Amino acid sequence: MDQKTLIGFVLIGAILLFWPTYSEIISPEKEVPTPSQPAQVFEPQNTENKGVVLLSPEKGLGSEKTFKIETPLFSTEISNKNGGSFSSFFVKKHLKKDEGSLNLIDGENSENLLISYTDQQSNKEEVLDGFWSVEKSFPEGSSFVLNKENPEITLSYFFFIGNNRVQKDLTFYYDSYRVVVNTVLEEIRGGVLGGTYKLSWVGGLPITEPSQDPMFLEGLVGQNGDIESYRVGSAGIFGGSNENIERDSKQYSGDADFAGYRTKYFGLFFKPQKTDFVEISKYSSGGRAAVDIATTQNISFEETVLFLGPLEYEEISKLDVNIEEKILGWQWLSSVSWLVYKIMILLYGLIPNYGVVVVLFAVLIKVVTYPLMAKQLRSSKKMQEINPLLNKIKDKYKNNPTLQQQKIAALFQEHKINPLAGCLPMLIQMPVLMSVFMVFRNTIEFRGESFVFWINDLSAADTLFEVGGIPINILPFLMSASMYYTMQLSSPAASGGDPAQEATQKMMKYMFPGMMFFLFYGFPSGLNLYYLCFNIMQIVQQKIINKED
Repeated sequence: MDQKTLIGFVLIGAILLFWPTYSEIISPEKEVPTPSQPAQVFEPQNTENKGVVLLSPEKGLGSEKTFKIETPLFSTEISNKNGGSFSSFFVKKHLKKDEGSLNLIDGENSENLLISYTDQQSNKEEVLDGFWSVEKSFPEGSSFVLNKENPEITLSYFFFIGNNRVQKDLTFYYDSYRVVVNTVLEEIRGGVLGGTYKLSWVGGLPITEPSQDPMFLEGLVGQNGDIESYRVGSAGIFGGSNENIERDSKQYSGDADFAGYRTKYFGLFFKPQKTDFVEISKYSSGGRAAVDIATTQNISFEETVLFLGPLEYEEISKLDVNIEEKILGWQWLSSVSWLVYKIMILLYGLIPNYGVVVVLFAVLIKVVTYPLMAKQLRSSKKMQEINPLLNKIKDKYKNNPTLQQQKIAALFQEHKINPLAGCLPMLIQMPVLMSVFMVFRNTIEFRGESFVFWINDLSAADTLFEVGGIPINILPFLMSASMYYTMQLSSPAASGGDPAQEATQKMMKYMFPGMMFFLFYGFPSGLNLYYLCFNIMQIVQQKIINKED
């Protein structure tokens, strides 16, 4: 691997790691003006003076009833609290070996799928919490198993405000993480200010990858084909933090295609039938980042699609709002990233082991880029051969820059060297290499997937043991060592060269592998495995080029 390629890799890693911090510097969050009338929780009042009362457990309007729904993708328990909400949501795929289960509902986000509106008379917010009635007389604790023969089920909850009926339906499907939430408030429209209601998710999602999640935590809102990001956790070279987050919020006016929140591997998203106002709030609660998502829509628009589950490309793309482009990395590289992802899935279909897939993918990328890389290496080799002559010209004509450039151009022409020949192949490869980096770093398919020996989770660092609480990860050492060796092969000791330049090259042989070691030390083992395999094949190619006459 020559210096230009190595610098390219370092720049990729640096850009990817520093981009969140850079974005915050150049585009700081705008302060949201404080509303003149802050939202207030409505206190129960006498129904003779009001047409609407707060539904709450204290008023004795029922008791909790739960139902279990089992699908091939998840197992969930639904409560009649808040008119239908998640008491638990256990995903069945992408579990690590030490995870008996993975629940996306914890004590911080149990207040989910809340419905609220502003009362016409009091101008206060009414929250329709408490325990609603169940439309059908299912036995308490009933379980429903969904499959191809029984593909969906709808749970309906209701209560009366005076003589007016309010209803919320939740529809589940056996082959999807989507849940259709249907909110029927038409009968109380006259008492609702502006004729709009709010559907909220409180508390975000649990942290499942403590060392990696903080760099990925963000609220997302889709508007006019663009995806706006509201960063929640802090990011940096050595990880980030999801604790001690200062309470803040951001409001989005105008039509929104979706609104939601993601961790590294899991997400929740609302896709309203039509909304023109979204608010995302962030804060710390229970020792983790917490996020509230609220969408406002007209009572006439009853349907909202909820996505809750792992960020699988195929599943998230069913929402048809282009979130899948975001989860694979940068949107401007989405087409290349999609191709990389599809090839990865194709290889897994042939050989169902993602560790083997990573190795094969490295071989495939090397085969595809071999001609370009060979041209780049040959150009670099020729430059090294004429480097002593080049330095003599620079030294001899250092006081005459014009003549110096003419002599250098004549030297390149004499030896048939194009000084840009080594740059173009690298530029052509960059989109592919950057997409591989992003996909292998972000894809949930690696979660819980083992390879060989100590590599038991391709989505996490390959920690073999710890020393004084410091994890010892093996692959970054091997990857950096292989990078150092490729630099040794690509820049052999030359005689008659510029001593200062030779000293710089010698320093780079240590500096760049060292930088890559620290940058990649906490990265997923699948990504480090890929670069290790790629470097090994690069060593082979470099030796072949070096032996050419």
